[in-house]
Amino acid sequence: MNIQKLKEGFEDLMKNKNPGMFAFWIHRVTGVAVTVFLFLHIFTLSSVFLGKDAYDYAISMFDTKFGYILQYLLLLAVAIHLLNGIRITAADFWALTRIQKKLLWISLFAFSIIAVIGIFTVIL
Repeated sequence: MNIQKLKEGFEDLMKNKNPGMFAFWIHRVTGVAVTVFLFLHIFTLSSVFLGKDAYDYAISMFDTKFGYILQYLLLLAVAIHLLNGIRITAADFWALTRIQKKLLWISLFAFSIIAVIGIFTVIL
C-alpha cells in the first residue's frame, strides 16, 4: 500500500464521519498492531535459545509499569478487533446488515466492559 492510498483512505474517514467508517479503520489498525505484536512476541520468546539468563532478561523488560500498560493496550486492541470481527461475521452470515449499527454499539458496550475489567486485572 502506498502513501497516496493511505492518505485517500484517511480523507474518506474525515469526509464520512460515521460509526461504520471508524469501525472499518479501527479494525484495520488493530489488525496491524496485533500482527506487529506477534512478531515482537516471537522475537522476545526466541531468546530462550540463547539460554535461561537471556530469556529471563528479555521477559523482565516487560515486567514494569510500562510493560503492564503495553499489555493493557494489547488487550484493548485484541478485544476491539475480536468484537468487531464477530460483528462483521454475524452481519455477513446471518444477513444482519440492517442492524449493523446496533451490533456496533453492542460490541462497543462489550468492549467497554472488557476495558474496565482489564484495568483492574492488568494494570492495578
